[in-house]
Amino acid sequence: MAKQKDFDSFLSNIEPSATTVSYISSVQYNLRDYLSNHTTYKSVHVQTFLSGSYAKHTSIRPKLNDGKRDVDIVVETSYSDEDSSCDVLQELFDVLKEKSIYASAKLQKHSVGIEMQGIDIDVVPVIRSEDGTIFCIGSNDVDEWILTDPKGHIKWSSEVNANNNNKYKPLVKMLKWWRRTNCPDNKKFPKGLALEKIIADHLPTSDMNTENHLIGTMQNIVSTYKEDYVDKGIMPPVFDPCLVENDLLSDYQFADFSSFILLLNEHLELVAQDGATNDAWRTIFGKEFPQDEQKASASLLTKTADTEQFIEQMFPVEIRFNLKIDCNVTQDGWRPFTLLRYLSGGKLLRHNKNLDFYIAQCSVPEPYLIYWKVRNVGEVAERKNQLRGQINKTDSSHQQEHTNFYGPHFVECYIVKNGVCVARDRIDVPIGVN
Repeated sequence: MAKQKDFDSFLSNIEPSATTVSYISSVQYNLRDYLSNHTTYKSVHVQTFLSGSYAKHTSIRPKLNDGKRDVDIVVETSYSDEDSSCDVLQELFDVLKEKSIYASAKLQKHSVGIEMQGIDIDVVPVIRSEDGTIFCIGSNDVDEWILTDPKGHIKWSSEVNANNNNKYKPLVKMLKWWRRTNCPDNKKFPKGLALEKIIADHLPTSDMNTENHLIGTMQNIVSTYKEDYVDKGIMPPVFDPCLVENDLLSDYQFADFSSFILLLNEHLELVAQDGATNDAWRTIFGKEFPQDEQKASASLLTKTADTEQFIEQMFPVEIRFNLKIDCNVTQDGWRPFTLLRYLSGGKLLRHNKNLDFYIAQCSVPEPYLIYWKVRNVGEVAERKNQLRGQINKTDSSHQQEHTNFYGPHFVECYIVKNGVCVARDRIDVPIGVN
């Protein structure tokens, strides 16, 4: 059986960093401010709010080199169902294209998609339903309005979590990561609200520890769907928690759903055969799940070319305090700027810049120890044999670096007090080609 602290560390590893959350909050604020103050659009703009996993606090950080974060932003307009949904989408698209940082905007079926540094944004225009209680989402290929309830989904998720001793949302994050790690490229496993509803419908008693709660949920899902549906070739329905007539699996194929259930069952059999060990969970979730302590110690002695270290291998991790890092960027002939503000504009860093990473906020009472980790990722870093990734005790609130070569990089800071890592933060450092 894996220890509870290993599951806590796993969750810490897969959750978005405070830097990421701050960046997304900044992107949303800037977009809201732009639309609400636009010369013409402000007359139809009512409010803008985050939706989806970031609003529900069930988001996970992307794996390195595995695409971008998906962010959903809802824009309530003052239009009604008598207005054309195609026209409403087109207007939002045209307004967003006017601003240079939204130049990548493209029309999608129900939204305007925007690619920015590190994130893919879906900006969804909505109107109030006829009775004014929920929203309607437009369609770009069929001129119609469809009921949706993003705020209802946020409330539902919070209620399920509260009714299950706050164990629902961590479970959603773990199974989202399981899907991310295990879904083949040619398959479409349930995701988003569909996956969240499947999990919510199959929660065991909440008085279990995290490991047994996870296993119990997986067992309940397999028990419900394998024999009565998958084995009989029947596609089950999964109904929206707020709009009960909406089948969340209507766009999924039976072959994909069957693969989803059979792989869950295969991983349950692995746990039953090998035991709920760290090795078994690392097979299921990937290397983000910690090794057991003995193997972790051995791995530190045997690493050669790739010298990345993980804080979980050095200290127990119990995140109890807040930590936020930022970075001052300077270069001769250029005006200094901070990295988080710069990245919120969807830009890449260029070469030959000096980076001064620093602790911007820390709620840990002194005294404490400070550790820094700088990790270079990608083909260029591998070719130059500069992956780095060692964790160094500096006890300094600053870490000096330089933008030397193209690729994704990140810097992490850890606060260690009384032999325990009690706070951590991470900032991504995307460096462009020139």
